[in-house]
Amino acid sequence: MTTPTPGTKKIRVDEEVFDVLSRTASARGTDINGALRYLLTPPAMPAEPAEDRDEE
Repeated sequence: MTTPTPGTKKIRVDEEVFDVLSRTASARGTDINGALRYLLTPPAMPAEPAEDRDEE
């Protein structure tokens, strides 16, 4: 089985979106693509312990 080559796609964004991406990239020391990956990656949520309902 062969692995497909990743493709690229250009997207157009509003000026305000570009401003947010630029500021995020600058703050994180990366480029626009790195800022997009950062903003689109869901945060790692720590597992919360189950509530003990016997205490109620």
